[in-house]
Amino acid sequence: MWNWKPAKAMLDRLWNHGDLVIAGRQGFQRLYDLPERVIPKEILDAPVPDDEARLRALAEKAVSARGALTESGIVEHWRLQGGTRRIRPVVDGLVADGVLERVAVADGGAPVIVPAGTALDPSAPSAAVLLSPFDNLLWDRPFARRVLGFDHLIEVYKKEHERRYGYYVLPFLWRDRIVGRADLKSERAEGALVVKAFHREEGVRNSAALDDAFDRALDRLRRACGLETVRRV
Repeated sequence: MWNWKPAKAMLDRLWNHGDLVIAGRQGFQRLYDLPERVIPKEILDAPVPDDEARLRALAEKAVSARGALTESGIVEHWRLQGGTRRIRPVVDGLVADGVLERVAVADGGAPVIVPAGTALDPSAPSAAVLLSPFDNLLWDRPFARRVLGFDHLIEVYKKEHERRYGYYVLPFLWRDRIVGRADLKSERAEGALVVKAFHREEGVRNSAALDDAFDRALDRLRRACGLETVRRV
């Protein structure tokens, strides 16, 4: 899928340099256009921020979007060059200005950066959500292992016989843990969300509460996808 033709490679390079923008999509295909035909003039004509201002905005946005990040996680979020040595002084400034906070973690690992004023003793979570395998909660795989004890595995690009859990597997977040992985398929012709398999994480026992939470998550996904029923194989 990455065997791009020269025209596609050049379009992507022009997009990376800001000479083109993405105006829309047809399926997975990007539709490119000139910036002045897509982006409002007041934004195009706005002053270009210097490097420090840009990094401050990016760091604040990353932490705000994901709730808690290490400095390496901020770097990973934006694929920034220069590593943590480049972003640390920026984070220091945001902490000094009261925008962000550094929080020590009991496991002795790297401090976590959170928005200033974040409650560190929130009420017990009640989420029951099937996550996209590409959800930003899971972008930083080492952090997901550290915080959630979850080793994220995407097997879309593997051959069928090499897969452990399935083709398009959605992690199941229940309360404050990822407790399983659901191998799902959308059968549009019959209007059904098909559950091919559900793999519980190690140490997670089956229970009526877990079954009910999983059913609720499946129904929520079914409705979001415009499907009529849930069918288990």
